[in-house]
Parts: sequence; structure tokens; C-alpha cells
Amino acid sequence: MAPVILKELFEIDDSVPLAGYDSPSGKAYACKNLGEPQGDLMAMICEPSIPMRMDQITALDGFPGTVLVKCIDSGVVNWATSGRRQPVLIFEKPAGSRVFETMESVITPLTDDQIITGFLTPAVATLREFATRGLTHRNIRPSNLFYSDDSARLIMLGECVSAPPGYNQPLIFESLECGLAVEMGRGVGTPADDLFALGVTLLSLLIGRNPVPQIEDPYSFMLNRINTGSYANIVGNHRIQMNMMELLRGLLTDDLAERWPLADVQLWVSGRRLTPKQVKLPAKAARPIPIGGFEHENVRSAAHGLSLNWPIAGDVIRGQDFDTWIRRSLNDEVILNNLNKAAGTAQAIQSSPRADDARLVAKVVMALDASGPIRHKGFASHIDGIGPTLAVVFQDDILRKQVEDLITSGILKQWLALQGRVKTELMNIYGTLEKIQPMVALPGPGFGIERCLYELNPYGHCISPMIEHLYITQTSELIPALEAVAHDENLPPMPIDRHIAAFLAAHSEHIDERILRPLTHKDNRPADEALKVMRILARVQSVYSNGSAPNLCLWLKDLTQPAVDAFNNIRLREQIERQVVQASETGFIVALMRILDDNKVIDLDKENYRKAQQEYKQCSAQIHRMDIGLEQKENLAGELGEQVAAVISGVIGSIGATVFVMLYLV
Repeated sequence: MAPVILKELFEIDDSVPLAGYDSPSGKAYACKNLGEPQGDLMAMICEPSIPMRMDQITALDGFPGTVLVKCIDSGVVNWATSGRRQPVLIFEKPAGSRVFETMESVITPLTDDQIITGFLTPAVATLREFATRGLTHRNIRPSNLFYSDDSARLIMLGECVSAPPGYNQPLIFESLECGLAVEMGRGVGTPADDLFALGVTLLSLLIGRNPVPQIEDPYSFMLNRINTGSYANIVGNHRIQMNMMELLRGLLTDDLAERWPLADVQLWVSGRRLTPKQVKLPAKAARPIPIGGFEHENVRSAAHGLSLNWPIAGDVIRGQDFDTWIRRSLNDEVILNNLNKAAGTAQAIQSSPRADDARLVAKVVMALDASGPIRHKGFASHIDGIGPTLAVVFQDDILRKQVEDLITSGILKQWLALQGRVKTELMNIYGTLEKIQPMVALPGPGFGIERCLYELNPYGHCISPMIEHLYITQTSELIPALEAVAHDENLPPMPIDRHIAAFLAAHSEHIDERILRPLTHKDNRPADEALKVMRILARVQSVYSNGSAPNLCLWLKDLTQPAVDAFNNIRLREQIERQVVQASETGFIVALMRILDDNKVIDLDKENYRKAQQEYKQCSAQIHRMDIGLEQKENLAGELGEQVAAVISGVIGSIGATVFVMLYLV
């Protein structure tokens, strides 16, 4: 096969796979720079259905040092193996091998010196640079570590842009806050989440294997972590050197106020040592509350139990036992204030109708675990994970409906009220969610859950069935994509569907609701929908000036033929047919639109047709009157003929009688 060229800068050799550098969401291939030499490169062909962190790629530009696998460019290529266009990321290729080939690998445990000098020192420096830039890695695990060269002295952190944050992380590498969400909805998180993953990765290097290789029941595993601490459930009975125990406890504590920040880790790496302290566990209530067959002794445990036992959670919350547990057994004023703020007083909660159970349970869970994910009807996601989740699950009707229900539930205001200081990025996402909430119920193209998908995923590609395989991420690519579709023999019913309309509305400042709303309403004009689609596409083609599209114009010509046939004047219709053919051959949709949307010609044809109809009516009436007059004349002539005939016959009869009498007398 011929090499694949990206942007005339990179040559990707699809005959040379680099399996040792694959990620769960992409396959690596040999690559070289066609311009300035940049050392060894590799191209990662990514899974189209998984959104990449495109904003992260831009934010990491110019990242210093050599202890991070850096993405230097990205794009889309025609990939022969899959027969479609796929996204590709260009990375600097590590000179060494992967530390853990898979999460099931077993290696020789690293020594203290190897860990401190070769792993922790560069990793802390890298995470400090991430924090300085306001970023998180969110992909730290043993199978995403590489040796920087064959000497295996220095360990690099792997890439962090080919999938949503935390998406490829095994559950044990996620903090409680992130691990309680679905994989797609774990969110960008904070540096504390990276430090937690760093701690579990450190443990793996110390023992030479995955500390928790298999999790039979994720619900019970997370419940145990909540109740007895992540440190106890992940470190478990593994024998750890005393000098590492302090660091692990500092990194794996679940209390964010107690988890070591980067500065403390740096001090430890520099030689500071303290007596290991016990991990702080959540405060227990005086007595547990049963939910779904488990006894829950603290608020996060109760929140977890309620969120995963949705059918019965409403009855539990309205029960007197729950109110007593919250107000007396727990005795936590902060939680009580959160509950009043999110769900109201005890009387309001207990009188809440069953029809409102979903909202009630979601609000109570928020109040009990304000730092956890937003949970609604069994679905759990952080606010910045809603968009990536919707992108991944859109083709799954059940999961898509769960996301849709969360967006329209109206509980995000309560989430915001329970947060402290919220990052600007999260506030922007909150604003987007508030904006699109009323759009979900709108039925027309450009709205609905499709609009939510593209508003929440500004870098996502259009997944319309007619162009999904072409992987377009910008509205300027739409006309060329539709031109490619128009080459096929079996054409879709219309060049715009709900996805394309929503993609345009969300991603183009030139296509607004004023332009899209006519698609919702049906007019009486023939080819009405096709004409409205033509107007939108003409605007897109004009704005982006990306060349002619003769096949698309031919497609539109055929779709708008009923509008041509609707002209009444035969000579005018024939003239317009010739003009339409000539316009379609130019490849510019606006030329078609000027002909078919010429209201003066349309109105003149209608007016002349109206006049012709009126003249025809008048002529018909006149002919009718003439027919009646002629009929009357014919009747008059008949009557006169009868009278004349009678007179003549009478005269003849009289003469005959006289002659007969005279002859008789003679």
C-alpha cells in the first residue's frame, strides 16, 4: 500500500504497525516528518467514535522536557484498512519500550532508587508543569509508562489526548470522586486525581504487578473503598517498605484535604521523611441505614447506595428512618444545610410526589456527596463528562436517553449551588447545558438531543449516517463531504438531516435558528423542503468559498424539479429548466437558488396564470351566454315555423274543401 500523507508534512506507513505503542483507543504506526527532522515519530490512528482531547493538544503546545509522550500534530486521513476517514495523532515516539506491556503484566519490582530518581522525580516535574498550565493528565497507569531509552533508567508518562480524561483508566487508578462516574463521564478532574493515579502506579512499580488485578463486583469494591478507605483496599496485604508507606498513604487518602499536594510529594522526593500517619476515614453515623441490602454508615456510602438503587431510593428518602438518620444519627450540620439547600425541608421531602422521585433522589445524593458526580436515574457523570459521554453512547438508545433525561431534569442549578469555587471551564459547560436544555424538546432539525451533542462537543465530528465515514469536524468541510456523497448512485432522501442541521447550528456562526426554523414548518409550494435545504447549503457554500459542487447541485436540481414543474407558462417553464441545468453545471448552489427563489418570476407566473384563469372564466361565461341565445333563437324559429305551417295548411285545406264542394255541386 502507498504511504498515507497528512498535511503534506507527515508520511504514515500503514504497513509498519507499532503494536508496542498502541493505546486502548488507537493503533500506532511508523511515521516520518517530510520537512524538518524531529526524531522518531509515530502516528496513532484513533477510534472515530471516541472523542479526543483536542483542547488539551493545543494547551500542551511547547511542553518542556522529554518525560512526556507529546502530541505534535493531528488531523484526518483516508485509512484504507477501515475504508473510511479516521482521526490521527502524531506523537514523538519513545526511544524505549513500555514499562508494563499490559495491565496483566508482571515485571521485576523497581528499586527505591529507580523509583525516586527514574520515575517520581520526572513525573512530579511533569505534573507541576500540567498544574501550571491549568491541565490534568488523567491517563497515568503502569501500561501508559515508557522508558525514555534502552537503558531503562528514566520513565516517561504516556500520552493523554486520545480519549476523554480517565476513560481508559482501570477503576483502581481513579479517585473516589471520579471512579463513581461512568468511564466516559469521569471529567477532567484536578491535580489531586492525577496524584492518586500516581500513587497507585507507584504501588504497581513497587510490587511489579497490578495490585488489584480483578474486580468481581465494582459496586461492592467502591463501597468498600468508601467505608474503609482506598489505601486499605488497594494496598491491602502487599508488603511495602516503610520508607514508601508514608508517600502511599499521602497519595491514596480519600480526604482531599489530607491528600498530599505536589509540593509535599516534591519535598518527600527531595528527602524529607515523616512518621506514617493513619488514613482518615469518613465520619460514621451513630447507626447505619439499610439501602438495597447494604448497611450504610456514612454519607458518601448512603449516596452511593441510593444512586445505584434508584427504583427504591425515593421511598427510602421519604421514610422517617432516613430523616432520623440524617438529623440525629449523622449529626452533620454541613450535610443538613446541603440537604435543605438542594431538596428542601423534611416536610417538603416527605410530601414529594412519586412522579418527582428522579429529581428528589438526584438532589439528595448531591447533598450527601457534593464532590461526587451528578447522579440521575442510575447514570453518573461529572458535569464536564456529560458531553463526551453523549458522544460515545449516542447510538445506544437507552444510554442516550439517560443523558437526555439528566440534561432536562433541571437539577444542575442545585449542583451549582452546592459547589464552592467553580473553575471557569466548568462554568462555561454549565452555561452551555443551561442554554441547550430547552432545545431538547424542540422537534425540528437543528434542535433536539442532536443539538446537545454538538454544543457539548465543539471538536466532535458530524455523525450523520450519510457523512459520518468522512469524519468532518468543521462546517467548512460540509459541502465537499456532500459532494462526495452525491457521487453515489443511492442517494439519501435529502442532503441535510437532523445531525447535519444540528452540526451547522452548533458550529457555525453563519447558520442560526432563524435560518433553520423554516425546516420545521411545511409550506404548500412543491419541493418545499428541498428548496429550504438548498437555501441553507447555498449559504454554507458561499460563506466558506470551498469550490464548486456540481454533483451536489445535480442532486438538488433533481430534488427541486417539482418546483420547476409548478410553473404554469409552458415557455417560461422550458426557459427555467434550461437555466437550472446551466446553473447546476456551474457547481454553485447560489446560482440554482437565484433561479428557483426568484419571487418576482414566481409571482409574475402566478399573476399571469390568475389572469389567464380569469380570462378563461370570462370567455367561458360569454360562450355559455351565446349558446343560450342560439338555443333560444332555434326555439323561436321552431315555434314560428309551426304557426306558419298551421296557417298554410289551413289555407290549403280551405281551398281544397271549396274545390270539392264546387265539383260536387256541378
